[in-house]
Amino acid sequence: MRPFTDVLRDIRKGRVVDTLSEELAEVVRAVLDTNKPGELTLTLKISPQGKGDNALIVSAASKQKVPRAKLPDALFFADLDGDLLRDDPTQNRMFADAKERVDPLTGEVTQLGA
Repeated sequence: MRPFTDVLRDIRKGRVVDTLSEELAEVVRAVLDTNKPGELTLTLKISPQGKGDNALIVSAASKQKVPRAKLPDALFFADLDGDLLRDDPTQNRMFADAKERVDPLTGEVTQLGA
């Protein structure tokens, strides 16, 4: 019996094996990065080429399930204009320059005495 891997290497002049190798490496890296499971599935479809002969058409398709890392949430504050800001616009800056004034509603900084 001919080994399965030999037949796989013959499909599309080896491009299927090359593609699967790249996809496997991608899944493995993602599993290591995320500590979540991943999958790589190979499907071979074998169809008769015609009636009455022994010629067959072999088609290969692969499907990946690459785990993705959850992006961290970020905390923002909204001002009256609906803008999202990293600093709370209703609070003065703790270390604001004495020459500046922070509007508590908008977070806008104005220069004093200028």
